[in-house]
Amino acid sequence: MLFCVSVPLSATIYRLPVLAAFGVGILQCGSLPLSIIAPRWATASWIAGTSAFIAFGTAAPGAPWPLAVPGLLGLCALLILLGLRQPIVVGIAAWALAAVASLQVLLYAGFGAAKIATVDGIVANLVTSTAVSAVALLLAYLLAQREDMRGELVAERQQSAAEQQRRVLVEERTRIARELHDVVAHSMSVIQVQASSAPYRLPQLDDATRGEFAEIAASARSAMHEMRRLLGVLRSEDAAGEAMPQPGLPQIVDLVPAVERAGVTVTVDIAPELPGEGIASTAAYRIAQESLSNVVRHAPDSHARVLAELVNNAIVLCVENDAPPGGTPSAPAAGGGHGLVGMRERCSMLGGTMHAAPTPEGGFRVLATLPLAASAPSPAGSAA
Repeated sequence: MLFCVSVPLSATIYRLPVLAAFGVGILQCGSLPLSIIAPRWATASWIAGTSAFIAFGTAAPGAPWPLAVPGLLGLCALLILLGLRQPIVVGIAAWALAAVASLQVLLYAGFGAAKIATVDGIVANLVTSTAVSAVALLLAYLLAQREDMRGELVAERQQSAAEQQRRVLVEERTRIARELHDVVAHSMSVIQVQASSAPYRLPQLDDATRGEFAEIAASARSAMHEMRRLLGVLRSEDAAGEAMPQPGLPQIVDLVPAVERAGVTVTVDIAPELPGEGIASTAAYRIAQESLSNVVRHAPDSHARVLAELVNNAIVLCVENDAPPGGTPSAPAAGGGHGLVGMRERCSMLGGTMHAAPTPEGGFRVLATLPLAASAPSPAGSAA
């Protein structure tokens, strides 16, 4: 568009030869796409076109001289492109060179009044074009700075979100480690008590067997001591109150009153053959607890169901809620939210799996499989 206006304007008003008008238009307008790949050559192209325009053109009465309107528009567009894509030094250099190139019109002052109208007109044109092009460059620089700040802000937000995700994951793993200590410490205590009391419960044991039991008891005490030291590193001041026995599947029903007070009705169905203690039982309780909390937050006034059964020596836990009244979002998208991170971490620790996704009816379902192979607690009654 600028080229189509520049060529006839130069040939008619400024009396450039047709070939020179085409050359000036190509050099000035071609500098715009050239600025994307070669800013220096783009600046040189515009200066060459302006020099040819001044050399072959003639100032018309009342017309801008030595920069015509298309030339000024091309310069502003060139400076904007350079300001947006290049360092500010490149834009300032191009602006300064363009101003110096425009001053060459004063060299033609001795060739007759037909070449230049009045010195006052030239000065006014140069001041106007220089000021307008400087404003264009300044606006381009400000826009570039704004985009850079926006990009840095987006990158900072992404980094903060990643840091938050890692922090939540570390906190959840620490909490799992504390719960694991409580479960394993119980089993180690049983082993230590049985090994220590064996010589008194079984007086017919020989000395070698008594020594073996003493070594087993000592190893159990040493392992418990090391676990307490590790727990002291993991346990924070905020977790000081978590020394109580860890809950399991039977304690899920204790969550129902608080959830129903928040407006969500809950149905709990836990198979009686499921273990009430152990790592898998505690993990199932925590998953059910977090799932019900999500139902309260994202599906108020709905109905939730908690089902747990024993399938292939694994706890299969399903927490599902109906679509809330009014069509509000029923749950976070699968893979989002810090609660789902903790749930998956618990399942991964036990070698299980977890799936969380919306249901076709508009609700949300969390399905977790927690193997029992390495998580069942030692029966306390075996000491007898």
